[in-house]
Amino acid sequence: MLRADEPLRAAVVDGDAVRGAALAQRMARRGYGAMPFHGATGLLKALQGGWRFDLLLLHPEHETAWADLSAACRLRRMPMLLLAEDSAWRTPPAVEALCHGHGLVDFAPLPLADHELEWRLRALLSRSRTPARPSAGAQELVCGDYRLLAHERLVLRRGREVRLDPREFDLALMLFRHLGQLLTREFLWIALWKRPPHEGARALNIAAASVRKKLGLQEDGGLVLRAAYGRGYMLQEVRSQAEFACEPAGYAEA
Repeated sequence: MLRADEPLRAAVVDGDAVRGAALAQRMARRGYGAMPFHGATGLLKALQGGWRFDLLLLHPEHETAWADLSAACRLRRMPMLLLAEDSAWRTPPAVEALCHGHGLVDFAPLPLADHELEWRLRALLSRSRTPARPSAGAQELVCGDYRLLAHERLVLRRGREVRLDPREFDLALMLFRHLGQLLTREFLWIALWKRPPHEGARALNIAAASVRKKLGLQEDGGLVLRAAYGRGYMLQEVRSQAEFACEPAGYAEA
C-alpha cells in the first residue's frame, strides 16, 4: 500500500521511446512516479515480477498490446488511459469488454494539453477508487424511483415504464452504473457507438438530452444528469446517499 506521501505510480507504454519518455517526464512534473516502457511485453513482465502501478497510460502500436494490457488492467483493477491520434483510433473487442466491465478505461485524442491530461487522470482515478459493486454486471439495477432491467432493456420509474430507444437505454444504463462519476465523451462514444467522436458530432448530446427529459433527471426528481462542457456527463444525486444509492435487485434495502 502506498504511504500518504508517496506519489501515484504510473506506467507509460509507448512503442516510440522518445515520445514515451517525454510523456513520462510530463507525468513526473505533475507529481507522479512515472516509469516508461517501450512495449506491452516489458510492462507485463514487470507486473508478473511484482511491480505495482496505480494507472497506465498507453499509446497502442498494435492490437495485441490493447488486448494483453486490457486483460492485465482488468485483473488488477488498474485504470488505463489510451492515447492515440484521431487517425489511429480502433476499438478491439478486449477494449470494448473493458468499457462494459468495470469501466476503468478512458480514451484521449492526441495532442493533449497538460491541464486536459490532469483532469482526465483525476476523473479516471476517481472511478478506480469507487468500490466495485455487484451492480456492474447485474441484470436489474434499482436507484431511488428507478429500476433498470438490462436483459429486458426496460426502465421503470415509480413502477411505470419509460420508453427509451436502444441507444438511449445503453446510455442510461451506463450513467446509472457509474452514478456520481464523470464519464468522458470519448468513453461514452466508444462504449456506445464503437468509435471516437468526430468534430461537430452531436449524437451523444441529443441522446443525453432525451434521456434527461424522458427520465425526469432534474433536481426536483432526486437525480440530475449534468453536462460538463467539452468533457462529458455525470449522473448525480441531489438527496441523501442512503435514499438514492443504486443497488442491484436483491441487494437493495427494504
